[in-house]
Amino acid sequence: MSTPGINEYDADLQKTVRQTSIMRQLFYFVVLIVALAGQVSGAVEALGIPLIWAIPAVGALELGGIVVLANADVRRRLGEKATASRILSAAIAAFAVAFNWMAHDNKLMAGFFAGMSALGYLVWLMHTENQRRDRLRAKGDLPPTTPAYEVVGHWLRHPWLTLRAKNLAKADPSLGLYTSIAAAKAEKRKEQRTSAIAKVLHRKIRSAVDPSTADIAVAVYDLDEIAVRLADGADYEGLTALIAADLAPARLAAMTSAPPPPAPPAPALPVLDAEEARPALPTAVPLVAPKAVVAVPEEEERRAAREAVARATAAVELPEPEPAPAPSALGGLRADLEGILPATPAAPRPRRARTAPVTHEIGDVIDIAEEPTLTPPTLVREGSLRNQVHQILHDNVPPNDRRDVVALTTMVGDLLDLDDVERLTASNYVRTWKNDVDQGRRANGRHLQGILPVQG
Repeated sequence: MSTPGINEYDADLQKTVRQTSIMRQLFYFVVLIVALAGQVSGAVEALGIPLIWAIPAVGALELGGIVVLANADVRRRLGEKATASRILSAAIAAFAVAFNWMAHDNKLMAGFFAGMSALGYLVWLMHTENQRRDRLRAKGDLPPTTPAYEVVGHWLRHPWLTLRAKNLAKADPSLGLYTSIAAAKAEKRKEQRTSAIAKVLHRKIRSAVDPSTADIAVAVYDLDEIAVRLADGADYEGLTALIAADLAPARLAAMTSAPPPPAPPAPALPVLDAEEARPALPTAVPLVAPKAVVAVPEEEERRAAREAVARATAAVELPEPEPAPAPSALGGLRADLEGILPATPAAPRPRRARTAPVTHEIGDVIDIAEEPTLTPPTLVREGSLRNQVHQILHDNVPPNDRRDVVALTTMVGDLLDLDDVERLTASNYVRTWKNDVDQGRRANGRHLQGILPVQG
């Protein structure tokens, strides 16, 4: 069985309207006859008016309120308020009801006749008001009927939202029950977002210019309109692509599978090449070519280093060393050595902030490096941006490099040919690598201070 269409419902409504009009007219005729009977009997009994004169008199009284009310309805349809006619009509109807109540000694009968008189007037009043509203709605002077919202689900739980939805349904009759609720929610969210953007714009303008100029700008420009345009012009696709790039499954899998970088171990004292590690020393200190470094326990290493430094100090204290040879390419290491070994015991030099590391051989040879180099093992994996960035930094950044994270990120991006999204991700890896290297340098400095004795 098919569901009836809207046309069938409209045809049924028109039929019901005709039937209701006929029944209303019949009902009003019966009520009028009963009210007139009460008026006539009351006039004959209470006033002693003959029956032939009582019928037209009370008929005029009973119908007078209806006639004046019909005249008021006509004037109101023409756009007038018709206040006087409406008041007079109500007064006539009230007098008729009161006369029916007071003219009969039997109050039960009096109440019945008075009630029928009041009922007839109220039915006619409601009918005329319904016709007037239909005319106003057809002309567009009255809003259309709104959907029937639920009492508990809408009015009691969300009264203000339901009222907003009702107003939207009045403005746009095409909105249904749930469509108007959804439109009200969307409008509320948009107002909140616009208000938040407008507040931020207001603060930004006041922080960018002087207060007077900010007040002028706020008064001239509509901040709500600017907020609406910003919201309408937002690049959702670009922001979504930027976030999705960091959440790509391949990148997440590479980041989770790659082991975290090992903590930088206590760096072993590096051994320089023979040509690089030979400083210009007094002739009393013999220098020989370095041998292979033998791994020894830490305590033995420190003890051997202290003994080597003591022997070197004793050698420096020999009387009247020969004049220093001509400056060589390695003369820059002399300053580091003088910071460790004072020239004379009477005038010790202050200890330098960064002490050059000292290594030793089995043959008691002192090798001095300019600064330890941290080279933690790096695991390069295909598809891991983090490991590639760390490998580039290890290979291209010297130990004493002072470039900041932005400069290092630019260098890595140029070498790896990264796009904008990958450069944003690579900057985090560069910052992590730089922090690890700085922490390793500080730890190395503390390690060397524990090995070398305090001079003076």
